[in-house]
Amino acid sequence: MTKAAERSIVKELSFQKILTQKIGEMALRPSDALRVCLIRLRRELMNKGVAFFPHFYFGEEPWGCIDGTGSIEIPFYLATQQLRNIGEKYYFSYTDEEIMMHLRHETGHAINYAYKLWKRPDWKKMFGNFRKPYRELYHYDPHSKDFVLCLHFVGSPHYAQKHPDEDFAETFAVWVNPASHWKTRYSRWPGALKKLHLVNHLFRKERIAEHRPLKIRYDETANFKGIESTVAEYFDIQKKVNPRIKKYIEDLKEVFNDVSPRTRKYVRADMFIQNYSKYLEEELTDWIADADRRDIQKYLREIQTICALNNLQLHPDNATEHLIELVIVATNHVMQRRNGK
Repeated sequence: MTKAAERSIVKELSFQKILTQKIGEMALRPSDALRVCLIRLRRELMNKGVAFFPHFYFGEEPWGCIDGTGSIEIPFYLATQQLRNIGEKYYFSYTDEEIMMHLRHETGHAINYAYKLWKRPDWKKMFGNFRKPYRELYHYDPHSKDFVLCLHFVGSPHYAQKHPDEDFAETFAVWVNPASHWKTRYSRWPGALKKLHLVNHLFRKERIAEHRPLKIRYDETANFKGIESTVAEYFDIQKKVNPRIKKYIEDLKEVFNDVSPRTRKYVRADMFIQNYSKYLEEELTDWIADADRRDIQKYLREIQTICALNNLQLHPDNATEHLIELVIVATNHVMQRRNGK
């Protein structure tokens, strides 16, 4: 047997082993590209005079920082390159730079909570009321120059306008990124530039984060240990091609049809669905009587994959309209699915 053949067999056996493993029983540690991204983040923070480094843990999805804590959830399938390859092929993909965008944004939340920045008068004056009601669906001004853009480019249009907490996290993400060149990039955005200068003042002039906070709460109650399915079951890898997929593709192309090849301003539809998955799940549950939440989650993962494979995109300024259309289309599909049509 040749060495190439041996490597091929080992690779296949390794793949089969991971497919049959229960996710909740896996010993996951940051490795490969994710480990590099976390090291990169730590260096960025240190170079900016920030001593605090959040507590990262693996969860199901999506990204998030538990309110009031220093704990940040990373999707479990980014833990290793092998899991990431499976996720990219059968479900959802992130580039390394997209991972960095999420890491910086969520770190902004954790630092806001760790140092209780939201209680400061200058923070309140600049970003607003931290206690403002948090809504999944938000209205925004696509022409505003008062907010920076970060997760805007990965499926969350004008995300800084969603809530004061998100506004700060987005601003922090842009400020801490050494490649953002924020002083030049936002020189003609007076409102956004003021926020960036405040963040710069807090961490560079006041040096409020040169020491770790004395007391900070951590929480990872939603970690991956609660996922009972195997890797193969989670990604539905063994499922045969469903004849309804063709109809899904046609309808999704109708929904996401406002981006021409020449358009530079767009976001990926699969990331858009990922970021609004909780909202879509709640809407479909409300619209469909006796809806099975697991079936809805499975359907959302399917259309997310379809969008990724077909490179579907949308214009960020029309996100609200797309969300409404998607709820209508998804409701129809899930109802037909339940009725066996």
